[in-house]
Amino acid sequence: MCDPLRVHSDKKYGAMIMRNVERFSLSAAICVSVTCVSGISSPALAKSRPILVNAPPEEIVVRSISYADLNLAVPAGERSLMSRVGSAVNGLCGDVAGGYDGSYVVGLAVTRCVSATWQQARPQIDLALQRAHEIASTGKSSIAAAALILTAPMAK
Repeated sequence: MCDPLRVHSDKKYGAMIMRNVERFSLSAAICVSVTCVSGISSPALAKSRPILVNAPPEEIVVRSISYADLNLAVPAGERSLMSRVGSAVNGLCGDVAGGYDGSYVVGLAVTRCVSATWQQARPQIDLALQRAHEIASTGKSSIAAAALILTAPMAK
């Protein structure tokens, strides 16, 4: 069993962990900033121009979560979607961190990644649920059908 408070003696390993923590912190800060800005701006402005961030594909971890087979208008469908999202978030953050080695620093980085990724997922989940309820009540929705897409930068 690994002692989470033990300092790893390999300086190169420690430097790598610190870079990963810095990247996760930066990612979390970006997610919070985007969330704050999108919460402050009007819906008309949000729909006018998407924000695109370019990065080499090998540096981004992506998870796509389909819910086409679920009836999100009922509680069982919503629970199934939340379970799928939870599994995708945990898998994405595990991949980003390169696996969990039991250390405190990696555990903290994974925890921050999970929090930031759930912040990405929640608005998409809300739209999917709203769409399902609109279709259930009126037979149509102005919200387009889409899979949930979650992304995180790959740790180097």
